[in-house]
Amino acid sequence: MTSPDDLADDLAAALRAGDVRAAFQPQVSVQTGAVVAAEALCRWTHPTRGDVEPLTVIRLAEQTGLIHELGRTMLRACMEVLEEWRAAGHEWEVAVNVSPLQLLDESFAREIDDELRQRDLAPARLTLEITENLPVMDAPSVLPRLRALRELGVGISLDEFGSGHASLEQLESLPLTEVKIAGSLIRAAETQRLGALRENVEVARERGLRVVAEGIETQEHLDVARELRCDRAQGYLIQHPVLRAQT
Repeated sequence: MTSPDDLADDLAAALRAGDVRAAFQPQVSVQTGAVVAAEALCRWTHPTRGDVEPLTVIRLAEQTGLIHELGRTMLRACMEVLEEWRAAGHEWEVAVNVSPLQLLDESFAREIDDELRQRDLAPARLTLEITENLPVMDAPSVLPRLRALRELGVGISLDEFGSGHASLEQLESLPLTEVKIAGSLIRAAETQRLGALRENVEVARERGLRVVAEGIETQEHLDVARELRCDRAQGYLIQHPVLRAQT
């Protein structure tokens, strides 16, 4: 059995060796079914434990201070795939989760700006996903840094919108461009009235925010996303995450 300390050491080594990789799950337009974007998800296969759950990787990285290196690894993969898509004639966008701890780093926005400029990539093709369910999100420095990122032209998405973690007040206080509805809410909406969820979505749309439904696993889930008038959808029904080929 690998101890937590050993696992942390293994994660550090995996990051140095490039063994933590990005998989990309497409997002499609609910209206047309065309691919318009993808979400980057971390993947790590441990030599003895096998595939490590992404949430375990993220929590371990946050607990050990490796989150900044993990974040740079994921950001670099996003930039590289945007270049690959552009070379193939696709102007798709990419989204990636950002830990609140990354937002406490005063150099975070500058690093993103540098990467975009060096590769001549449009900032609007990158969306950073945040989840407002950790105390660090209340740190005084977080909101100004989110605003700085938005001023660069980067999109800001609020994950798990409508789940109880995120309130409608945040639609006013945070510099958002998008909200994501959790798959659990989409699945619950199959058997329950859509009233409250529909109201939340309408409020988001009134504020000009894009609405993405995730966790779409069945045609019924996609029908719910359509009924809610979501803009985009992602999930296993559309495609499982696919590892980017190493170059």
